[in-house]
Amino acid sequence: MASLPQALPAGSSTTPILVEDKEKATDSMPPPPARKEIVLALHASSAVLATQPKSRKRKLAKSGDGETSQRGGSSLASGLRGKFISLIDGMISECGSKTCRLSGEFVELQGRWSETETMLTAVKDSHSAKVSKLEVAIGELERDLGKTASSLLKEKKARKAKSSEVRRLQRQIKGDEGLASRGIQEATDALRAEFQARLAKISASLGSLECIRSRDLALATIEGGMAVVRSFQSETPPTLEAEEARLSGCKGDMAAENGDFGLVLADLKSACFLPTCSEDPEGKDPMVGENGGGAAPGSDEAAGEEGA
Repeated sequence: MASLPQALPAGSSTTPILVEDKEKATDSMPPPPARKEIVLALHASSAVLATQPKSRKRKLAKSGDGETSQRGGSSLASGLRGKFISLIDGMISECGSKTCRLSGEFVELQGRWSETETMLTAVKDSHSAKVSKLEVAIGELERDLGKTASSLLKEKKARKAKSSEVRRLQRQIKGDEGLASRGIQEATDALRAEFQARLAKISASLGSLECIRSRDLALATIEGGMAVVRSFQSETPPTLEAEEARLSGCKGDMAAENGDFGLVLADLKSACFLPTCSEDPEGKDPMVGENGGGAAPGSDEAAGEEGA
């Protein structure tokens, strides 16, 4: 490898050039696949130049022909140079073809990338539009939810107010019922006491009426007997017409007496009825209904006596 720069001319195209930035060179151009072969070929050529047989050198030295040795070395160097140049040209052409292919692929990838970017932009725009629509829908739903929640709260408050009002009315109704029941009980007690007092008065008046009637009946019996006795004591017996007239007069007197007694009994019956109670829905006294429609027990007895 050390004899290669000496064999090659300084201005040839195959002069090795030092590359300062190896990373940039490797990035810009991929390494050739036949680098190992080139190195081997260079190594073989340098080995051929460096390790020439001593016998040949001796023959050239013995012949003493310097020009022949220079020509042989130059011909060998030119042959090696041609091979090296052909190898380098092949590598350059291969790299150029690969570069063209890679540039085409790069252009194609750029086109695909632009298409992908366009698609991504369209998808992003559609997604942003959908997101905006969803945000608007979410806002509307939130407003509706707020309205529903407020209406539910109002309904709940109204129900609470109604329930409290119902409880208050129930308590008021219970209190009114208690007051009404107490008032009815007090009125019933007062009416019962008044009815008992009136019954006592009626029983006393009925007793006096019975005494008066019994006296009237006794007097009427006595008067009838006296009239019969007078008729029998008279010289002329009474005729049939006179007896009929006397009987009709007696019947008239009895009817008048019975009429007077009926008036007194009607007054007693009217006194038996108590005034109606305002709390009674039927407008009748419950105590009067208990005693058979407002008539005192003594009045029924008096009516029976009158019929007799």
